[in-house]
Amino acid sequence: MAGTSDVATEKCSPAESLGVMKLNDHKAGMQGLDTAKINQIIEEASKGSQFYQHKQKNQERINAKIANLKASCAKLSEEQKKLGRAKMDSLARKLELMRDLSRTIVHVDMDAFYAAVEMRDCPELKTKPMAVGSSAMLTTSNYHARRFGVRAAMPGFIAKKLCPELVIVPTNFPKYTEVSRQVQKVFADYDPEFSAASLDEAYLDITDFLIARKDAGAEMTAAEAVEEMRAKILESTQLTASAGIAPNGMLAKVCSDKNKPNGQFVLENTREAVMEFIKDLPIRKISGIGNVTEQLLGSLGVGTCRDLWDKRELLYLLFSESSYDYFLRVALGIGSFGGDGSERERKSVSCETTFRSTSEHEELCDIIRQLSNDLAQDLERLGLTGRSVTLKYKTDKFDVKTRITQLLDPTRDGAVIAKAALSLLPVGLHLRLLGVRMSQLTSPAVTGNNNSSRKQRTLDELLLAAECPARKKRKLDAQVSNSLTEPDPTTTTPLLFTCPVCHSWRTSDGEVALNSHIDECLNQQVLYPETTSTGCSSSQAKLDRYVIRRAK
Repeated sequence: MAGTSDVATEKCSPAESLGVMKLNDHKAGMQGLDTAKINQIIEEASKGSQFYQHKQKNQERINAKIANLKASCAKLSEEQKKLGRAKMDSLARKLELMRDLSRTIVHVDMDAFYAAVEMRDCPELKTKPMAVGSSAMLTTSNYHARRFGVRAAMPGFIAKKLCPELVIVPTNFPKYTEVSRQVQKVFADYDPEFSAASLDEAYLDITDFLIARKDAGAEMTAAEAVEEMRAKILESTQLTASAGIAPNGMLAKVCSDKNKPNGQFVLENTREAVMEFIKDLPIRKISGIGNVTEQLLGSLGVGTCRDLWDKRELLYLLFSESSYDYFLRVALGIGSFGGDGSERERKSVSCETTFRSTSEHEELCDIIRQLSNDLAQDLERLGLTGRSVTLKYKTDKFDVKTRITQLLDPTRDGAVIAKAALSLLPVGLHLRLLGVRMSQLTSPAVTGNNNSSRKQRTLDELLLAAECPARKKRKLDAQVSNSLTEPDPTTTTPLLFTCPVCHSWRTSDGEVALNSHIDECLNQQVLYPETTSTGCSSSQAKLDRYVIRRAK
């Protein structure tokens, strides 16, 4: 039998190399497409580029993980599987005690937001396939373009191969931010403590709103309230929104995609309705399960949420505790509203952005200063300080590195953070991503800082570990040093969330970013067999540094 080192160096065939880049046709507007043809075009358009080489290298690592996962699975005895199932059944009983069906949670998602704003302001674009972004990377596309397979986080030059008539409009985040404020004013009428997951989506708990209406003699259903909310958004912005209504945020987000665009879907607040809804749901529909995790689980025969339950003993034996706990929550459709309510420790806050490759030192320094100021504002809002500053950078060859330095005293001063981060910046490299992270955080109780109040709950307070919502694309985590997916080059207002696997706090935007980070956290904790080579490459070692051994 071939050793792990042989598996790790195995080259991808052309078909295999598509795995990490294949079209996600589970998104709204992407159904019924000729995915085989689209994937072939993506493959051919990418060949020879550094982007393709990077993705191919990542696919080889994923293939190695899959091979080791299957090998470990084959070694499991029936006794081990029986024990694993019993352990998961016990955990499921505990999770059932956390199930809360008393709240009415709404996820509102603006339809193709950036593209919709541009089409509103330039009506001739409404009948054309168009996207927002650049030839380097797209941030979104309208529904006409999606019929060609054009999607967010796709390089613009590839999108042009799929749709030669595609019109690409540069991003205009000040404009999108202003429109987002108009939308959020409407949200505040229904839940003053709504949690914005990004510029174009938010989570609301409208339970108290519905009770207040009933007490005032003007009772309305959740569906009626959300219909009214969406009408107000349309009146205020001339833009449409879709919504999902469910017992928790994880399910509400899935529901908001059911009747896109300009629709809504209600999931009844009963266990029976939740289990019926979740059982045949593809795992990729769940925010946080992206391409890499989908491939790993698929290698075990897991493609739906029901499969997560049916294969629960394998998840227990082959994945880390935080991973199998996450998967089981998904399988049960258990969100966090009405859960234990405990706040997880805040481990870090970070900001990052992507840009066209450059080696201009002063330009890179300016980016770091801006990121440091953004990070300082996040820390100020949270009432936190930190002592450990990390600089993350990605080269034009898509290699990701991190450097770290310690401060003498805790701070949230942007100038101090920038000075520390600038001291870590390498000279002479062509870079296309920079990120700054603050860790070793100190709470307000320790610092004595009372300026920590905020009007809105953070996403950690709104959504517990089972269900991070979509996050800002520019604010990815700097914790994992070998990214498996391409970040989206947006620069939006920072908002906070907590990763459901590693539990670190950060700022970010967009489901692409969400899937990317949680993919990394989950697949890095996959079990490797005893024969794993110690002579693997540094990149492979970074990818595997959270490996655990549970089954002997």
